[in-house]
Amino acid sequence: MIVSRVKGIAKLGVASQCLVATLVFWLWLPVSQGRWELRDLDLHRYGLYNAILIIGIIFAYATAADNRWFTQLAFSAAHRHALRQTVFAGGFLLVLVNGEKDQTISRIFLFTLLPVLYGFLSETERFFPSFLNKLSFGGIRRQRVLMAGCFRNAANLRGWLASKEMLGYSIAGLLCHDRFDGDVGDFKLLGTAEDLERIIDEQGITQVILAEFPQFGHLLTHYSDVCERHGVRLQIVCDFERTLRHPVSMFEDEGVRFIGLRAEPLEDPFNRLTKRCLDIFVALPVVLFILPFTTLLVAVLQWRCSPGPIFIRQLRSGLQNHPFVIYKYRTMNVANDDPGRQAAKGDSRIYPGGQWLRKLSVDELPQFINVLLCDMSVVGPRPHMIEHDEHFAQGLMNYPVRANVKPGITGLAQVRGFRGETKTANDVMKRVENDIYYLENWSFLWDCAIILRTIGQVVIPPTTAF
Repeated sequence: MIVSRVKGIAKLGVASQCLVATLVFWLWLPVSQGRWELRDLDLHRYGLYNAILIIGIIFAYATAADNRWFTQLAFSAAHRHALRQTVFAGGFLLVLVNGEKDQTISRIFLFTLLPVLYGFLSETERFFPSFLNKLSFGGIRRQRVLMAGCFRNAANLRGWLASKEMLGYSIAGLLCHDRFDGDVGDFKLLGTAEDLERIIDEQGITQVILAEFPQFGHLLTHYSDVCERHGVRLQIVCDFERTLRHPVSMFEDEGVRFIGLRAEPLEDPFNRLTKRCLDIFVALPVVLFILPFTTLLVAVLQWRCSPGPIFIRQLRSGLQNHPFVIYKYRTMNVANDDPGRQAAKGDSRIYPGGQWLRKLSVDELPQFINVLLCDMSVVGPRPHMIEHDEHFAQGLMNYPVRANVKPGITGLAQVRGFRGETKTANDVMKRVENDIYYLENWSFLWDCAIILRTIGQVVIPPTTAF
């Protein structure tokens, strides 16, 4: 399996780095002291620091987002990884020194060790991968790979295949499923699916990669049977995203494997509980301490400019498209001839001063009552009027998906600038893309970040706010 080789060479590389770091540690100790006689030092204590150093290097690798260590030789990547390891190793050492207030360890040794360690680690990042890959995947461990499938799909894998050559993979050629008469480029055209058994014998094939999931069951059975009979590894590129024209999520439950169109973190009740706790933590102080003051302010403004009800109540679509009544401060004149029309810049229906309530998002504050009533969340897709939802759903196939999570006072689309009037279909599409992305990638910290960004936009309103 390719992934096993990638992970294995990375672990082997980090183990080699730990060995190099240990050698550097014990060789640099006498150099930094200016003498080779170290009997007066507590070598057992230094052994502990050596172990902590190694733990820091391993921790830096284990927590890194980039899992391609020791499969790439880029200069910038090598130094970035080495710097990360040095920072973690140095941080662990300093925590131990300060925590125990150890006066026996040489400070000169510690502070001069880190730049020396960084230099050696960066060199191992650059030159060890090639050596380790040749040592691990040379000779009999090299894989003779046969690509199979439609030419277009196989051609899309060229870049990926080139990056795996250092892992011992060499491409023998292509078995083409379609009748392609053009230039096959870097591939050597060896035949069709019917020639599989002959090609395996003639070319010494050890692995077959299908460039797409076969549309016909008998073709998959043919490849599986032939490969098993010859002891050849068979791997199939999962192209469900291309087939379904949508990203997919794979999961398993009690031995049953599924493919879904998206992950939904908020289907986890614990995640919903943490989100609800955040909602209450934010909404309750607003309703108790801010809303009374703003209500008085809005009442005075309306009494001077547009007498009438302080609040407006509108029917909006909520979770799973269940309607609910949303609360807002009234910013338009009571005599509104078209309440369903979206507000636009310079809208004559907005009374004097109402535009500032809208620009500073003060008119949205009563929606914190909706949050406490469980109709809304602080963060989520903005709820639209029901008639607008019906209109948008006709133009965007995936628009109703956003109803799978509670609507919010603010959301990812809003903090990214997609707020205000939706003048074009592209405006709606951008909002929906961000709403669905939020639904698929929700996290508690992300909610906190969106709330903080929203506060910033209230202080300095974007140009789309009116």
